[in-house]
Amino acid sequence: MSEHKPRKSIEKKMPKAFGWMAEYQDENNLLAAARKVRDSGYTKTDAFTPFPVHGIDEALGIKPTILPFIVLCAGFTGLATALLMQWWTNGFDYKYIISGKPFGITPASIPIAFELTVLFSAFTAFLGMIALNSLPKFSNPVFTNPRFDRATNDRFFLFVEATDKYYNRESVKELLGGTHPDSLDEVLEDTTPSTLPQPIILALLLLVVAGLIPGMIILNMRAGFSTAPRFHVFFDMDFQPKKKAQQQTTIFVDGRTMRPQVAGTIARGQLEEQDPFYLGYDPSKLTMSNDSPSVLFVSLQTPADGKPPIAVPPATKDEKTGGQPPATPVVPVLPWIVKLPIEANEDNMKVGKLKFETYCSACHGYGGYGDGLVHKRADALAQGYWLPPTSLHIDRVSKQPVGQIFNTITKGQGKMASYASSLTPKERWSIVLYVRALQRSRNANIDDVPVESRFLLDEDPKPVDPKPESTNSVEVTSK
Repeated sequence: MSEHKPRKSIEKKMPKAFGWMAEYQDENNLLAAARKVRDSGYTKTDAFTPFPVHGIDEALGIKPTILPFIVLCAGFTGLATALLMQWWTNGFDYKYIISGKPFGITPASIPIAFELTVLFSAFTAFLGMIALNSLPKFSNPVFTNPRFDRATNDRFFLFVEATDKYYNRESVKELLGGTHPDSLDEVLEDTTPSTLPQPIILALLLLVVAGLIPGMIILNMRAGFSTAPRFHVFFDMDFQPKKKAQQQTTIFVDGRTMRPQVAGTIARGQLEEQDPFYLGYDPSKLTMSNDSPSVLFVSLQTPADGKPPIAVPPATKDEKTGGQPPATPVVPVLPWIVKLPIEANEDNMKVGKLKFETYCSACHGYGGYGDGLVHKRADALAQGYWLPPTSLHIDRVSKQPVGQIFNTITKGQGKMASYASSLTPKERWSIVLYVRALQRSRNANIDDVPVESRFLLDEDPKPVDPKPESTNSVEVTSK
């Protein structure tokens, strides 16, 4: 006899139940049902509505969330972190003076403290909301009910979860049935296969592999060399109807793309390099020889009669001097402006006096004798290498054209620095005007005083200090 074994019976596994869900036509019925379920002691409940329903939180018995308290604690944590960080870095670990502020926590620490407070609070609110709501959820059992699709349209649903501690399948069914819902369904586990079909898995793998190909091509191009032109996505960005610098062209006779500057024009921003008002001399009067100025450097010779030095061209080789030019000092001589380009009025005189006393008197003194406070201090130190400032009343300075004085203020001379960055051209010309007034006031006579004002003079003047502290205002004309 053959032994026959009974076949094992295949028992069908019942799908898991997640709870009961009732459907209602309006929000009033939903609120009444929610209050009834809440009064029965159930807490694991939820409502789904197509629009916000006021009072639903209270009807469901939802307690206030602790998220605000968590965010408050995170804000204080950010505040403490910012203050501690700033105290440690600047007040303890690396003391660094910043604009004279004290070390450690100061009012300047408030912006950083505010930023970290907001940063900690914002991240905690976002992440705390996700954690308290048990998110993310990629699926929900209620989606298995085909009627649930109308929750976003015109139906209201109340769901009681099976995880509630008071949950009883028959009791919950009877309770929800007493609220007169349109439908009452038990939420069951989705029984569709959870594994992906093989074609879909294969397609996903092919998609991943295909996505790696562009990256591999880019890496290969970056690591290799090629003589071919690069691939152009937008041709108009690289191939435009224009000529670049240093390229040849057939449009112009000389074949050059870059056009030379038009004669008689001044480039933008170079006006000050051509205008005598900004230079102190007239560049148009410079004679040129072999592309070099021929009158920039001349020799000074002093006549025997005591007259001012005269400028003569540099001597050439002479047989009497052994074939070498005579050793005479060579100094720059430019076509200086001899007439003030500004009007000699009271306003310009006031500006010149103010700027002179601000920038020049420290060295030259208020009277222009070179006895300013800087000189007095250096002379008192008696260190031996101090060169006193030049007096503005010596012949060499008083006989200089106004343009040369302006150039000295602009460019500086010797230990005197340039004041071009501190004074505008008009302010520098105003200082020249005031210097001329100082120089003329030291050589004034009775004829320089208007007849109607001479009665103000003392008939028996007392001897005066040759270097008075104050100056007399004398009318100066533009010469």
